[in-house]
Amino acid sequence: LKFVRSRKPESAAMLAIQKMVGSRQAIAVGQPWRRYFASALPEVQMFQYHICPFCCKVKAFMDWKKIPYRVTDVNPITKKEIKFSPDYRKVPIVKLGEEQINDSPVILREIIERGVKAGDLPEKLLEQVKSEEVQKWLTFCDTKLAVLMFPNLTRNFSESFEAFGYVNDVPHFSGVEKIQNRIVGSVAMWLANGKLKKKYNIVDERADLLAAFKEWTDAVGGKPFVFGDELSLADVAVYGVLNSIKGFQSHTWMMSQSEPLAAWDSRVRAAIGPSAMVSRE
Repeated sequence: LKFVRSRKPESAAMLAIQKMVGSRQAIAVGQPWRRYFASALPEVQMFQYHICPFCCKVKAFMDWKKIPYRVTDVNPITKKEIKFSPDYRKVPIVKLGEEQINDSPVILREIIERGVKAGDLPEKLLEQVKSEEVQKWLTFCDTKLAVLMFPNLTRNFSESFEAFGYVNDVPHFSGVEKIQNRIVGSVAMWLANGKLKKKYNIVDERADLLAAFKEWTDAVGGKPFVFGDELSLADVAVYGVLNSIKGFQSHTWMMSQSEPLAAWDSRVRAAIGPSAMVSRE
């Protein structure tokens, strides 16, 4: 096993992690991020769709706690990247080392429990996970907020086509795969919009999204974050789901309609800081 030293971090994530750790450490070749984060957690690799709200929720948590992670974008048509998982074909999937963990609530709990046990994360995170109030908002994220994202992203073909533009930035997609996913994905999700709305009893996706976020901002009130001055797991989860539509028309509209949401979003972004993602494949 060879060890080397680096003279400078490779990214904004590395700068943030290095600042947190406060030193430059020797590392094993092939795992450059470990020089900055003395973690007992196994290497974290997440398989995602870039616009998946459940994936963005998990990433927001790892960004918050500066847990370095690698991301692999899954081809929505072939799903060849997760062929190792024949029985579970959804995202997110996380690999902790060689161990596969499915479903965002399970992933979050596993990372928190293992991180606390390893001494990488504070005990109070476990207390938050067990808190009825935090669980209420985590459930709100998964069952109310996240299900509104796709109907808003795909309410017409123009917005659906815009949303699937992310495939152009996936490093390992070929030119043909990018074209296929941009066109087929856009059309398929636009046509599925009505079924999604019927499934979740959504009448007006924009009005329902605004109402859901008003429920959240009413809970935040005049406080910086939902439980006071300190950022919580609930804040990070809601922020992550919201972040899944960032850069799209639905996000711009949402920010223009709710000044309290825009102000809270800005505070959370500043509190979380740079992403801890070290590579995207």
